[in-house]
Amino acid sequence: MTSFPTGLRSPHCTPVLLFVNTSGSFLVLVSLSTLVGSATGSGLLAAAVLSAPWLPALLMAAPLNRLLNRRAPQRLVRLAETASLALTAAALLTPQRALLAVAGVLLLVRGYFEAVTRAATALVLRDTVAPRRLDRANTVAEIGKLTGVSVGAALAGPASAVLSLRGLIAVNAATLVLSTLLAWALPSAPKQAAEGAEDGAMADSTGGAGAGARSTAGARPRVDDPVLRRLFARFLLVSFWQGFHTVAVTVVPVQVLGGGTRLVGVFVAVSSVALFAGSLAALPVQRHLSRVPSAVWAVLPMPPLLAAVLAGRTVPTLALYALFLVLFEVAYLHYNNRLLATASAADLPSVVTLRATLLPSGVAVSILALGALCDLVGPLSTAGVVAVVTVLVTASTTAPGQAWRRPVRDA
Repeated sequence: MTSFPTGLRSPHCTPVLLFVNTSGSFLVLVSLSTLVGSATGSGLLAAAVLSAPWLPALLMAAPLNRLLNRRAPQRLVRLAETASLALTAAALLTPQRALLAVAGVLLLVRGYFEAVTRAATALVLRDTVAPRRLDRANTVAEIGKLTGVSVGAALAGPASAVLSLRGLIAVNAATLVLSTLLAWALPSAPKQAAEGAEDGAMADSTGGAGAGARSTAGARPRVDDPVLRRLFARFLLVSFWQGFHTVAVTVVPVQVLGGGTRLVGVFVAVSSVALFAGSLAALPVQRHLSRVPSAVWAVLPMPPLLAAVLAGRTVPTLALYALFLVLFEVAYLHYNNRLLATASAADLPSVVTLRATLLPSGVAVSILALGALCDLVGPLSTAGVVAVVTVLVTASTTAPGQAWRRPVRDA
């Protein structure tokens, strides 16, 4: 594929690339999950389809980390998007009787390349965006990804009504053509360009591309910096909240508010708007987020969460739960940005690898644990457990005698 002229390449293509990638992926993912659930009558199999794209990244964290250590990130994005496009195009040639099974396998295998795209685009931004603008760039990239997920999931129902599974895969292939073109519009890091002539022979023989400090890191993801470890603990706390939210969107409207399917739909819609509003709200307050002690962003969402469950009335519960989700999203973006900005060049591949693998695994464990707890003790007690765990994790990850804030290191 012809490369973009250097002058036209920009890191600002990243949020558009993530939007296009995730919207097409979730269009097929949600539609396929619905088809599998309808064909088998199994909610477990339908849920397995939804979680399939994250499984390869969890099982193959070491190869992902090795790639991020040894290859230029913009090249990884191009290779990942091209591989996803090739797999999707191959699925279009599958006979109709095997299409459902092949599509399921496709999503499973393609999940690894999607993890490469998510991780490598974070490296592209870190390498090419000025440090003072990095928080904003990472936030906009997350908004692009979140919007893509929401749009893809929202379009799955209407699209499935007018398109066959093969038609949906064709639409996904078209979105991947666009995201592959956008991948070629991503810039190279200035330091890679400067080191290109000096390290050219080595890059050809080892597959590297002037990765500097990253090339010397080991294959196993590992973070030794105590500040980064504390950040990861709080980042996993956010995944714990996500697991509760996944359970709560059904449990709260039914068990707390005594509603039915219609109220669940309203609750899901309000939740989606609140999460999106939280990501937008984080943009204008980026300069202030790092001035507030990190612990505040961990405990701030808990009062509205507990108040929402205690209220037990539709309008107050919806309003308070929406506030919880806005603060939830701001906290997620705060810890995400701090992880990416604080990590040294040597730590960064491990950070983005663990970020791409630990978050979905934390969500999955949280869903199982909190779902079982809701069945045993009810949503109010479960929300209390979430608040208690949050306070304990926050306290245990606060360095003695300080609010645990740290200046962001230069890339």
